Amino acid sequence: MEPGRDSTSLQHALQRDLTPAGAFSLLVFFAFAMQCMSTLAVVRRETGGWRWPAIQFVYMSALAYVSSFAVFHLLSR
Repeated sequence: MEPGRDSTSLQHALQRDLTPAGAFSLLVFFAFAMQCMSTLAVVRRETGGWRWPAIQFVYMSALAYVSSFAVFHLLSR
């Protein structure tokens, strides 16, 4: 396999398959998703347990998914 071949085929696949609705829904997902594990670690240290970090992770993941789903379906019309 040639170096760079995988990235080229991925680039072509994204150009072929990624619609504006899909791109905006990805942007919304990554804007709301909990991406920083160090933030969860700080919340755990500050609160002294795993309850609030777990709630925070579940809440932010659900918010990201629902928002992304709504944006995708609104823009796909």
